[in-house]
Amino acid sequence: MRYFSVRFYLLILFCTVSILGGCKSVDYSVLKTKAWEAWENGEIDHSGELAKKLTKSKSEASSGFHLLFLKEFLEGKYEEALLTYEKIDTEYPEYGELDETVVNAYLHLRRYEEAEQFAVSRNMEERNIKHLKLLKEYPFKAELDTLAVIPFTKGPLGEYFPGFEAELNGEKIVANVDTGGTFLHMAPDRAEELGIELTFLGQGRAAGELKTDLLLGIAKSFRLGDVDFENVPVVAVAALKGQNFVIFGTNVLQRFLSTLDYPNDRLILSPRDDAQLQKEHLVMLPTDRVEIPFYMGGNHYMFARGALGDYTELNFFIDSGLVLIRGDEDGNPRQAAFTTDSGNYERWGYDSEEIESKWFKSHLPLSLGPLTQEGHYFTTSQKPFGPYEGVKIHGLLSHAFLKKYSWTIDFTMRKYIFSSHPKE
Repeated sequence: MRYFSVRFYLLILFCTVSILGGCKSVDYSVLKTKAWEAWENGEIDHSGELAKKLTKSKSEASSGFHLLFLKEFLEGKYEEALLTYEKIDTEYPEYGELDETVVNAYLHLRRYEEAEQFAVSRNMEERNIKHLKLLKEYPFKAELDTLAVIPFTKGPLGEYFPGFEAELNGEKIVANVDTGGTFLHMAPDRAEELGIELTFLGQGRAAGELKTDLLLGIAKSFRLGDVDFENVPVVAVAALKGQNFVIFGTNVLQRFLSTLDYPNDRLILSPRDDAQLQKEHLVMLPTDRVEIPFYMGGNHYMFARGALGDYTELNFFIDSGLVLIRGDEDGNPRQAAFTTDSGNYERWGYDSEEIESKWFKSHLPLSLGPLTQEGHYFTTSQKPFGPYEGVKIHGLLSHAFLKKYSWTIDFTMRKYIFSSHPKE
């Protein structure tokens, strides 16, 4: 009788908990759909929370670890990302989709040999393996033991495409900064003039538009202010033939706490592992600071949340190299601040004739985080940008917007620091 009473009590307790919802079952297939939808929309933290729940399911655990791996990668937590990758079942249907991201995680950690070994084990394309072998043979190095302040050069393009006096393989050059690039970019004939041996890499796109041949090489030395670089990867772009530009990009800046101080025409760099020099660096910036989180996909694609008018929670690729300059309604030169494909513009209510003209003044204010500007000119891209690691990208925000600020990129904390101040 006593045994019956205990069973009866437990049954009543179980039913009560069930009625209160405590034993509600989780539909993991629905949860997975929601997690991936959040991810695609750029709701990175929310997607990560859902992904953790997915890992509790036998059937959907790999999908959860997949998302967590991507989240850690975008946040720059490359060691953690590689450990999470090991938890994904090799029979997981999307397992092969992770190959390129794993390679990039190794490259960001400068573990070149492991990157090559992984690529070989996964039977990746031969051109990728050839690229990785070259990086392993000539590992990239950067030396800076002080706070470097490098002035912009004077010139007609300076307002639209900041340049700096530099040396490449012992030759004096002007190098322009473009966060849409990786290490060094130039025309093949310019690379040959500078003594850089090139091999054919494959085909790609210049500025996301023009299909072109790409060639790969290594610059033995590159000096920018007080910074000495060795074995700097070079991508020569056939579409740039005849141009003298030498461009350095995000992967060069990535080695430092980096400030593009546009109002004062200077680049400020300090080592990422020197807290005292970083403190001195930040003291040089105004105290009216706005911090905006950003993520970095692939090998260099930085993106952050922005808006166009009431169209909020958009994801913008932050590419300072959009050098498209045309006249405004008064004939004054203006630089495009934003570009995307016609489909996005149509969804946001822009006029079809303006979209087709590929040059128009936006009727909507342009925002990056809480920073908002009006009156910018836009252009139209043939193709959309991204997605980066599966996150949808709504457009490209560029120099005409960024130049209003002192823009610091903190790659360790994955945040931008913006501040505006008069020229000193």
